[in-house]
Amino acid sequence: MSQHARGVGPICYAIAVEISIEPAARTIATSVRRAQPADITVLAELVNRAYAVEASFIEGPRTSPAEISTLVLAGGFLVLECAGGIAAAVRFQAPGQPRDLPPTHAYFGMLSVLPELQGLGLGRRLVQVAEAMAEASGATAIGLRVINLREELTRWYKSLGYREVGTSPYNHRPVKRPCHFIDMTKPLAPARAQSARHAVGAA
Repeated sequence: MSQHARGVGPICYAIAVEISIEPAARTIATSVRRAQPADITVLAELVNRAYAVEASFIEGPRTSPAEISTLVLAGGFLVLECAGGIAAAVRFQAPGQPRDLPPTHAYFGMLSVLPELQGLGLGRRLVQVAEAMAEASGATAIGLRVINLREELTRWYKSLGYREVGTSPYNHRPVKRPCHFIDMTKPLAPARAQSARHAVGAA
């Protein structure tokens, strides 16, 4: 991701992907933008569809329009559009915003991709956008939480360089089976450190 792309913070973030999917022939946008109030209903539906697999061990939907509204108004949701709607989304919190993380750590969550578009690498690209935003804001690490029963997600995040650092209780909704969060984190190279290394390399 270029320095120019990072600099357009409130507008969009380059994602460098364009995919035509048959038979739907959907074209994926080439940039991620911040969610707007008009996106709230669609975003809530997207997240709930993406997390429907959790219905086997958690009661009720993953989120609600009211929760998404709070996150959108706080500027903490990014969306990736496709023809006719939103293909994927992720919640992002800059360093200092998550209360239960060190002040140098960023956070992302609610990573969601339409079920019919999963497997195309969109989730990976959104994670890369979140990591780039975290680096640009000076974060030394970025974290997330995964429910322990989602073993496939834990493996996937490990493949992206994340490691388990602890556990947290799950108390968001009633559960059908006991579960807890696995806390994961990945070290980052903040923008200032990257610039210093480049300067040394050019000297």
